[in-house]
Amino acid sequence: MERSLRIIASSLVLLCGTVPARAAGPSPDAATVDEDALCEPGASDNGPLNEAQLARCRQLWQERLQAARERSRVFLERATAEREEKRAAAANRAAQPAQPVTIETFIHAADIAYGDVVVTDRGPRVFVGKTGEPATEQDFVALDSARSPHRSRTGAYDGAYPHPQRPHAAKPRPASQQERKP
Repeated sequence: MERSLRIIASSLVLLCGTVPARAAGPSPDAATVDEDALCEPGASDNGPLNEAQLARCRQLWQERLQAARERSRVFLERATAEREEKRAAAANRAAQPAQPVTIETFIHAADIAYGDVVVTDRGPRVFVGKTGEPATEQDFVALDSARSPHRSRTGAYDGAYPHPQRPHAAKPRPASQQERKP
């Protein structure tokens, strides 16, 4: 709305040579606003601008450019400072390498029971010791071990990230001899 009013005002200035009266009375910046309106795109379509008006338009354009450059510089400085703060914070909280999970981690666990499966750095292990007695390394066996209570339900351990098996094609069903009845 304001832009269209500026264009109308600049057109009136060019056609009539006078500035339209303002409802609230003239303000100290009235001449500047009218000059700004002359510099709007499309305002000079009605007639050519004289040298003084062109110089004022250039000056306004340069002021706008300088203000935009200043905003850009401030934004860039702020973004750079924030990025440096994030980098410093990330460096301060650098992740420490996790300790490997071994069988010794579970030897002193009081809540481990027969048949419990624990995952260590050497793969899943089954506790086959007695509940309530101190555990030893021999009480933890592989899933497919003969002593494991889970051996009938397991396959060989392929590692933490096994290669996916390719899906098998569906077998066609044999044609049934029974006919459908309506």
